[in-house]
Amino acid sequence: MSLRWRIALSMAAIAALVSAFGATAAYLNTADRLSASIDESLLAKAADLSFTSGGGPHHDDQGRGDGPSGCPLGGTVEPATAAQTVSRDGTVVQCLDGGVRIPVDHAIVAAALRTGAPRLSSAHVKGARYRIVTIPRSSDTVLQLGRSLDENDGVLNALGIRLLLFAIGGVLAAAFLGWILATRIVSPIERLRKSAEHIARTGDLDGEVPTAGTGEVGSLTTSFATMVEALGESRRRQQQLVADASHELRTPLTSLQTNAELLERGERLTVDQRSQVSEGIQFEVRELTDLVSELVDLARDPASDAEPVASVALDALVTDVVEAARRRTDRSITIDVGNAASVPGRTKALTRAVSNLVDNAIKHGDGTIEVAAHGATVEVRDHGRGIPEADLPKVFDRFYRADVARTEPGSGLGLAIVAQVVERHGGSVFVRNSPDGGAIVGFTLPTG
Repeated sequence: MSLRWRIALSMAAIAALVSAFGATAAYLNTADRLSASIDESLLAKAADLSFTSGGGPHHDDQGRGDGPSGCPLGGTVEPATAAQTVSRDGTVVQCLDGGVRIPVDHAIVAAALRTGAPRLSSAHVKGARYRIVTIPRSSDTVLQLGRSLDENDGVLNALGIRLLLFAIGGVLAAAFLGWILATRIVSPIERLRKSAEHIARTGDLDGEVPTAGTGEVGSLTTSFATMVEALGESRRRQQQLVADASHELRTPLTSLQTNAELLERGERLTVDQRSQVSEGIQFEVRELTDLVSELVDLARDPASDAEPVASVALDALVTDVVEAARRRTDRSITIDVGNAASVPGRTKALTRAVSNLVDNAIKHGDGTIEVAAHGATVEVRDHGRGIPEADLPKVFDRFYRADVARTEPGSGLGLAIVAQVVERHGGSVFVRNSPDGGAIVGFTLPTG
């Protein structure tokens, strides 16, 4: 069953319950009031015709008294529609011509004679319901007045039919309004479903995703659109990574192929030429190895990183990286980690980030390299020619290299890996030119 039908039927069910409760309450309240009204009218008439404490019959203001056999005079029993006297021995005398005979309950007759108080009871007479009051008329006789409940039942039946019709109308109206409301609620979800089916069928993440709706539905459609946009951006980045990787791999592969072809004519090469070709092959292999390793690092899912997060002392980490760099290069590298902090992070990933910063300075800078860690900030400065202002916002992009650095070794992925590691740690990267010359590249990590 669709959500639209569920909402409509739920509203109809709620309306049915409310209508049933309200109709039942109204019906019972009306029945109670009608019964109370009949009882009051019979008791009032009983009080008017009751046996007086002085032993004689009561006379009203108009001088009406008893007729034969202790019956009240004609017309004085209204609104009762049946009247009869009953003696202690069970003799019954009907007081109204054409009136029905009320069934005699001897226990009620005895109780009325004993207490002198009226007694109310109900009985069925010829298939009709009657309400009966029994009152003493003498020491041995009671008067029974009966009123048919046909009129009362007719009113209640008519009321019941009306309440039922009103309830049915209310349920239908609630179902109709529920259908309209459900349509308004479900329409954005239906459009979202069609959009999801289109994406699943075509793989098109660039189409417009509907974001209509209010409240939770609007939030759902907006979140779905944001998710699709993020997936589209992720796919575009993957495609760009593949395209850039293909471009970057082509150069060393072409060089390797050229050198391999030269080796095929090894008998024509001098010893020095063969040595140069061999060195060229080794260099391109190293470049390919570094490029593939960096591509793997960039493509790795952060969720697959099994290294746990722990407290990382930046002074020790930076010192280890600098010592390793000094062993593999003859460049002068200074270090300042006197007030470095400890941060939560993954040691291997942060070591790779700092190593890439130092390697970047070694490849593209001149003179002494200065490495410093202040608090949760690590920065590396070289004394080279600096970075053109137009290139500063792009240095952390994948495969990006400034025009002045295109002839230098490297893949352009080192700083992109730094940015990715820092981003996964919740930090931020920065780059600027030093007023005294050279570039300063680094990052800042959260401390908590």
